[in-house]
Amino acid sequence: MTPTRYLAALAAAASLLFMLGGLRGVKAGPADNDCAVAQTAFGDCTGYIAGVEDKLSPRCCRGLADIRDMAPTFDRRRALCACIHKEMLAAGKVLTRRAATLPARCGVRISFLPTTHDFDCYRIPRAD
Repeated sequence: MTPTRYLAALAAAASLLFMLGGLRGVKAGPADNDCAVAQTAFGDCTGYIAGVEDKLSPRCCRGLADIRDMAPTFDRRRALCACIHKEMLAAGKVLTRRAATLPARCGVRISFLPTTHDFDCYRIPRAD
């Protein structure tokens, strides 16, 4: 067996063993699922805050309300803030004014929504 074939076979075997044995009983935690849900919900807002869409969609506002409801504790607010911030960075351009006024325009009280590329989720207030 050539070295290239040997390495490929070894990698395939290791992957198979990992999948069969290493992942047994391992599930994504609620934090991982909440992060994905929050990013998807906020994804309905990214076109608006990037200036691609002129109108704010009702789906964005429903998503903000869902995100707020997913964060009853300070730690959850910080974690979801970080998730949304990653989504915001992935979207690229952010019109700060649109991001900052998003909660008011939607009528959703949410204090942990990132508004800029350099937003620090560790500086969000303890109470919402």
